[in-house]
Parts: sequence; structure tokens; C-alpha cells
Amino acid sequence: IHPIESFWLHWGPNDKSAVLRESLDERFHNLTEWLLRGSVDFNFISEALLPTLCEKGAAPLQVGKMAYDAIVVPGCETLRASTLERLEAFRKAGGKLIFMGDAPYLCDAAVSDRGRKLYEESEAVDFSRAAILNALEDCRTVTLRFANGRLADDLMYQMRQDGNVKWLFIAHAWEPRNKDVDGAKEIRVILDGDWAATLYDTESGDISPLAAEYQNGKTVIPWRMERYASLLLKLSPGRGEAVPAAATANLPEGTYAPSVVDYALTEPNVLVLDMAEYKLSGDADFSPGEEVLRLDNVCRRRLGIPERGGAIVQPWVTGEVPDIDELTLRFTFDSKIDYTGAALAMEMADKAAITFNGAVVDNQSIGKYVDIAIDKVALPPIVKGQNTLVVTYPFGKTSDIENMFILGDFGVKLTGDKATLTALPEKLGFGDLTAHGFPFYGGAVTYKFKADAKDGRLTIRANWYRGAVISVAVDGAERGDIIYPPYALTVDGLADGEHEVALTLYIHRYNTFGPIHLVDEKESWHGPGAWRSDGGRWTYEYVLRRTGILSAPAIIRQ
Repeated sequence: IHPIESFWLHWGPNDKSAVLRESLDERFHNLTEWLLRGSVDFNFISEALLPTLCEKGAAPLQVGKMAYDAIVVPGCETLRASTLERLEAFRKAGGKLIFMGDAPYLCDAAVSDRGRKLYEESEAVDFSRAAILNALEDCRTVTLRFANGRLADDLMYQMRQDGNVKWLFIAHAWEPRNKDVDGAKEIRVILDGDWAATLYDTESGDISPLAAEYQNGKTVIPWRMERYASLLLKLSPGRGEAVPAAATANLPEGTYAPSVVDYALTEPNVLVLDMAEYKLSGDADFSPGEEVLRLDNVCRRRLGIPERGGAIVQPWVTGEVPDIDELTLRFTFDSKIDYTGAALAMEMADKAAITFNGAVVDNQSIGKYVDIAIDKVALPPIVKGQNTLVVTYPFGKTSDIENMFILGDFGVKLTGDKATLTALPEKLGFGDLTAHGFPFYGGAVTYKFKADAKDGRLTIRANWYRGAVISVAVDGAERGDIIYPPYALTVDGLADGEHEVALTLYIHRYNTFGPIHLVDEKESWHGPGAWRSDGGRWTYEYVLRRTGILSAPAIIRQ
């Protein structure tokens, strides 16, 4: 199906032409989406290229190496004479020509009734999704419908010829409204002719015949389409052997894991230090506390050196540039506990002079934290009450002043823009980790509980979580992952009775290293400006992403 690209741009002394262009562009976008989401295969033709690709009009219309039985002309005001010539011949030869909306009244941008005459001899439909999809119903080679007969509106497909077989790939075109609760949908893949379908499972690699029905010269393949699933089919000519379709029932309700469980972390908890008092070498006293990247800008402006940002030249381009001053940062934080064994993680530790609660800190690295550029150094004991960290290092054009991190087996409580160390929680509840003592934690966390198996199996469903993937272990043995809808894993071969279940959630690092003062939570791309937001896009409070398994997993014994 070929929508014709036709945009008449009439430049005038007012903005009427702009409104018209916006309307035409919106229509073109809508038509493209309707066809994509309506499982209609199509291409585009550029009027400028049509004469070189199509010597003369005929039915089917030969354009390059492709031939088309149906052409759609979306709402437009003008068509080129070369386009009208080929469309007139196409229609005269019996081709299916569909105009959407009003008839074009210009030819080569001049008033003409040529487009109107062709419009009256062709099929005209309203500019609507229903009208165009109904008009193209007999042009389909693949139709995707829901089990209730309604045309699917969130699936796209691609089909390729490979010798005497075809390959059909179907996938979701858009994100679900809510990935946590939107369930699978029963669909029907309808193909012209008789085809034997073979399923190629792109996740497991399994290859198996797929059940199909044959009705009125068409092949109908029923399938349960999960929200993030795709379907890859090999279609061979003829009918396949009858194979019972897999059961498609939803998982039954089950019991739930305890709401509070034992847990383990894969790395120490973290307190982000990003607010500091500061002074340059010539300052008599510290300036009031400020966020690290913001105070970096202030100091650079004072010294007349460029601010860091997206346009800054990387250090391996500039080479060694001498520092011109010294910058001292003073961080303070409160603790509800005395704690020994903490580490400070920071960049440029080897160049820094560090004191903690007045004691000199050895800046010798004892390891790395997440990145090879971030060294860990051992800290003296943290005391109950206020703690003070002072760091001084050379400062200049190529200095990288970044957040610092206190690491250890403690909890962290946020109150407004203040973070306080607490005792590490003895147990962990299902819910948002940022409110359970781990606001900045970015490692993995394992939830541990017991569950009963019945008839040698149990199914674990954890559909509401924030992280990358949940790894499932039973009695210490890894049994698979939970990542896609329906967010469930069935474990077979178990003895009936109680088993140890461990769910390990791998979390992202946003709350540790991300732009955690950026108010715009819908920002989809993070460049340097996200870390240096200002105005209404900035807040001193922490803007964190929820992490954790947010509700107790269901335990289903089938």
C-alpha cells in the first residue's frame, strides 16, 4: 500500500500556511501509524522520485522492483502532473486507488480540475482509521486480531520470502500502559492460503510445530501474546499436522511470601556525599554548603576557567594542564550509631589530603568502587552524632570534582535533603528500598524466605519490582530468571514440602550516580545538563528512582 507524499507549502505573509503544514504533517503521521498498527504492509512513494522509478502507469503499478495493486493518496491539496499521469493510467487499468479526505484542487500548485476528476473516478474515504482500514481489508496478506475479533492495534509484523517458505515476525510496537499489570492477550494470526507453522522461540532456541486452524482458504494461528513477547514463525506451504495448542489460562491465585524476610547485599550500603562547604586557597573561611557540581561552577567562574559541561574537551585531548589553585570541601553528616569499618570512595584520592573527624586519613587505595577511576580509602570510626570529612586537592581546568561516597554495613535514612546513618536493618520488607534504609544503594539484594512445593513444583510470580532482573534460586541452586511478563518462573523436580527460596534483584545505579536532583522525572535522555539542571528542573531534595521488589511475591502450587 503506497501513501503518496504530497505537501504543498504556500508561503504567505501570515501563519495560515504554518497551520496548514502542521495539519498535513499530522495527517501523514496518523496515516502511517494507523497502517502500522493495523497490520497493513505498505511503502512510501516520493512524487519527486516517481518518474525515475515508474516509467508509465499500469495495474499493478511498477515502481522500481516492486509492483502494487493498491495506492493510497492521503489528504493533499496538490499533485504533480507526472504523478497524476501515472495514477490515471493505474486507475484506468483497474488498479485500486483510494483518496482520503478532500480531492486535490491543484496540479503542480496551479488550479486544476484534473485531480478532482480522478478523485471522482476512484474510491474516496474519510480521513479516519476505521475508513482506511476497512477500505484496505481485501489487500491484506496478514491480519492480526484479538480473540474477540477486534483488529489488533499494538502489534507490528514483518514477513519475508525465503525460497518456498516465508518468515513471519510479530512484535509489540509500543510500551504497555502499565508494564506491571497489563496482561497477555489472546491473538489470532490470519494468513491467506494454507500454511504449516513452525515456532522458532527466540528466547530458548526451541523449534516446534504450532497448532493452526484452516478456514475458508485461510490459516488461523491462535497465540497468547505476552506484553514484551515476540513471535517468529516459519511458514511452509500446505497444512501442518494437528498439534494441540498450549494451555493459555492465566496463572491462578496463590499464597504470598512473608512481607518481611531475611536478606543479603552483594556490596556495602552507600551514603552519597554531594553537599559541601567549600573554599579556595585564598579564602579566609568556608562558603555555605552547596551541591558539588554547582560549587565547581562557582569556583571555575571565580578563577576564570571554563565550566564543565557537554562541550568540554576531554583530558586526553588537552594533555596535562597545570592546576592553578587548591579546593577544600567540608562534608558533614549525622549518624545514629557508632560504626567501624567504613570506606570513603572518591576520584583523585591519590592527589587529596583527607581528614575525618580531625584525624588524618591515609589516601592509599584499598580497592575500587564500581569504576576503575573511583578508589576506596579506609576511614577512621564513624561516631554517633555529627561527623566531618575534609578533602583538599589541586584545582584547575581539568579537575574532576565529583560526589564522594561513604561505604559500609549501615542503613541510611533520608529526611528532606538530609541523609543520616542508621543501623543496618535486621530484616527487609518488600517495598521501596529507598524508604527502607537503602536510598542510594545500587548493588544486588537477595530476599530469602521459605515456600512449599506441591506435586514436585512451585511457581513464583513477582510482577511488581524496580530493577533489571530477578534471579531465582531454590535450595541454593539457580533455577532461572524473572524479567518478562507474566513475571513468573515455574520450578520443577522438587520434593513436596518446604524449600528455601532466594530472589536476587539486580538494581540499577541511578540512585548512586544519576542526576538525583533533577526534578524532571520524565526526562528520557540524560546528558550533562541533567546533572546540572537549574530553575524549576532543580531541587536540593533527592529525586530518586524506586528500587526493590515492591510487593511480596506470589507462591503458586499448581
